[in-house]
Amino acid sequence: MRPGPNAVSLRPGAGDHPDKVPFPVAVLEFQTGTRSGERLVLDPGRILIGRHPDCDIVLDAASVSRQHAALDVTAAGITIEDLRSRNGTTINDVRLTTKRGLDNGDVISICGQRLLFDAEAAGGHSSAAFLIDSSFDGDEPALEDSDAVIVSQMAIPRPSAEEDPGQHAAAKLRAVLGLNRAIGASLSLGEVLPRLLDGLLEVFPQAERGFVLLTQPLTGKLKLRARRTKRADDGPPRLSRTLIDRVASSRQAILSADAATDTRFRANESVMVGCIRSVMAVPVTTGDGRLLGVLQVDSRDLRDGFDEADLDVLAGIASRAAQAVEQALAHDDRVAREQLNRDLELAQRVQQGLLPSRPPELPGYDIFDFYEAAQHVGGDFFSYVPLPADRLAFVLADVSGKGVAAALLMAALSADVRYCLASEPDLGRAVSRINENFLRGGWDDRFATLVVAVLEPANHTVTICNAGHLPVFMRDAAGVRRVGTDLGGLPLGMTTGHEFRSCTVEMPAGAAFVLCTDGVTEAMDLAGRCYGLERLEAILAGSGKTASEIGRQILTDVERHAAGAGRSDDVCLVCVRRQADAEPV
Repeated sequence: MRPGPNAVSLRPGAGDHPDKVPFPVAVLEFQTGTRSGERLVLDPGRILIGRHPDCDIVLDAASVSRQHAALDVTAAGITIEDLRSRNGTTINDVRLTTKRGLDNGDVISICGQRLLFDAEAAGGHSSAAFLIDSSFDGDEPALEDSDAVIVSQMAIPRPSAEEDPGQHAAAKLRAVLGLNRAIGASLSLGEVLPRLLDGLLEVFPQAERGFVLLTQPLTGKLKLRARRTKRADDGPPRLSRTLIDRVASSRQAILSADAATDTRFRANESVMVGCIRSVMAVPVTTGDGRLLGVLQVDSRDLRDGFDEADLDVLAGIASRAAQAVEQALAHDDRVAREQLNRDLELAQRVQQGLLPSRPPELPGYDIFDFYEAAQHVGGDFFSYVPLPADRLAFVLADVSGKGVAAALLMAALSADVRYCLASEPDLGRAVSRINENFLRGGWDDRFATLVVAVLEPANHTVTICNAGHLPVFMRDAAGVRRVGTDLGGLPLGMTTGHEFRSCTVEMPAGAAFVLCTDGVTEAMDLAGRCYGLERLEAILAGSGKTASEIGRQILTDVERHAAGAGRSDDVCLVCVRRQADAEPV
């Protein structure tokens, strides 16, 4: 099919700047982990690598920093730098200390994940608009720029718009009916996309291949999600990066012919080998114009290529394809949410199993505890750790953040706390060991506050060590006071080599001490005012005698303060009181 007289060059500015320096085309290929074999095409500009979802390349591992490293892709080459990450970046097993250029075959290592830099993945220019999905069998698609020309283009009607049937109304109707039959009762995206392509190849019998690329939610890039081919010996699929860029940005259906149909390129044999002769590509958009993806069908038969009537039909059924894709995405999202809720419920049961089911029985003392997570699972932690010489350690910790990540860190911390307290007689040194183990865990920007109160019933004393946590509140005949505020302990995970100190106070008959997390003191009312330490001290001074009465009066007052306001943090409270000599045990 020869391009018409009004054909437009597909490459923006082609011919205007013949001496313009092209961007290098390069690919990063995962060599380890579950993503091994996945290949990512590098865009021009700055590319962030890290754990945060907003990064361009996300490495989902706790040891990876939120923004770990960065690539700069320019016409002069591709460079990499480490962004002062906690665990560093290596190139060919050599630690990266300054910004440096990447050479073909370099291996980037980030916290055990290795990525191969391939600077010769494709020739020509780079305008990478989509990612290669490693889940497909067979050869990966070749990403290439195109010297094609646009033969025709047209706007895609919105799904909610009333379309004029036009001269191809019958063909559109047959196509939509065929598409409906092909999709049928399919619900998930994994079923819809293959059947969608099967339907398109049935509607356009001259088409040899079909592709579906969908927009990634976080990056906005297009990713190849499904393909169909009629020929088993077709070889690696070739996708025109430039064509897909143009369709995605213009939101218009495009019919194009590539260089093999242009007489200017017939003398270049390398261009003609394996070239696509005729291509139709349409954007898949929602009713409000949001891009869901791109559909492409192509043919290499010069005698039976696509024409404007075919493009009109494909543009007409694009809205049906958009509805099918959108419904499948919504279905998959609903299924994923239901699975997540089931996982969260299981995580909640597991976490509850890590927390004490009831307070311990200690002669001469009564104990009250309360725990409630703001979400399904939380980052607050409390425990009772029996120690030699009939001592008992009361432990409270608050891990930064909320949700599953905080709960997992809490679980790891709880096991470490028990081991260090049981194996190290000195409380300060035990907390120092907990801090060092926390740092070696590679939790990056996470931290935790911790307070430990070791009760010795034999002499009625309490030894306290505080790692950046709220103070311990002690109530005795002299009133209410904060204990251990001068110890100067930093939160766990802040710095290595920190020495934690402890102090010991007496526990006379009738005295009580209270440990809590900031879910108590930072509970807010409707006006945004915190409950505060002073109010906690005031209610503790006038609360009941037993530990249970003290704890319940504190919780009731916190609920009264925060009435009508949603809970934003986990609540953990432990009250311990020594009984008076005249009280029955």
